[in-house]
Amino acid sequence: MPLLWTQKQDVGPPGRIFPAMTFDASRERVVLFGGQVAGAVNLRDTWSWDGADWTQVSDLGPSPRAGTAMAFDAGRERVVLLGGVADTGALGDTWEWDGADWTQVADTGPSARALHGLAYDAVREHVVLFGGGDSAGNLLDDTWAWDGTEWTQIADTGPTARYTHAMTFDVPGERLLVFGGVGGPAPQAELADTWAWDGAAWTEVAHFGPPAAMAPSAECDGYTVLLVGGGIATSSPIVPFGGTWQWNGQHWTERQNMGPPARMAAGLGFDSARNRYVQFGGAGAPPAGATDFPFLGDTWETFDPAPPSP
Repeated sequence: MPLLWTQKQDVGPPGRIFPAMTFDASRERVVLFGGQVAGAVNLRDTWSWDGADWTQVSDLGPSPRAGTAMAFDAGRERVVLLGGVADTGALGDTWEWDGADWTQVADTGPSARALHGLAYDAVREHVVLFGGGDSAGNLLDDTWAWDGTEWTQIADTGPTARYTHAMTFDVPGERLLVFGGVGGPAPQAELADTWAWDGAAWTEVAHFGPPAAMAPSAECDGYTVLLVGGGIATSSPIVPFGGTWQWNGQHWTERQNMGPPARMAAGLGFDSARNRYVQFGGAGAPPAGATDFPFLGDTWETFDPAPPSP
């Protein structure tokens, strides 16, 4: 059965790349923060999506940045944000969103970084961070946990150091998943490996499936993990990818995808209240004869997805 998408309104946040996006289950809204618009301008706006309309809910809080990451801490009912890159370089501050206001809650812990992964571990009940890149161009492979009070480093071995990877929590498998990104020895390249974190150690669980890609997006609907898009270095410049893959706990399967055009560096969230994946923005494929990536501002939702039987 193909995965069906429908395009929603295109009025709302300006088109952008590398926004942070997650679903706030307590307020039943998808939350989007920041990113970068054309001209390399970083943003600090906060928007919420209720399934019908985007509403800008704040322009205060974290400083302008792109390549930050957010996750919803279900135990504490807060959206957690860490790092990103500003005009002055990578950042290492931690903020929380309670549905009305941003509050800075830490400026110590993981080193400053951008284009990292952040996801809520529902079994261990903390937010987990992996990887990213710093202002000097160094790629990172450390793993940290946020308990609402402080960050604790919980691993310094596991996946190859990388950035622009996809990261989400695999609900049935009760573990975090990391896929792809850019890493490895110089010259760094797109990766196609899949790793799982079980709260104690990282384990490589697949090296077949989606093509090696930078800046794909991943989310879990409670049954399976969906991986959408990314950039593939099949030629120069990198070509945005339009494929969709599904993880069943053991391997990846490509889904027939009828929906959003190819893109990378987009926002993706799963609205569990409405049973919809929501995708926003990203960089699309350049028009014929052009080399600049268009910055997209379209919103798409999966159309009435039917979850598989447990």
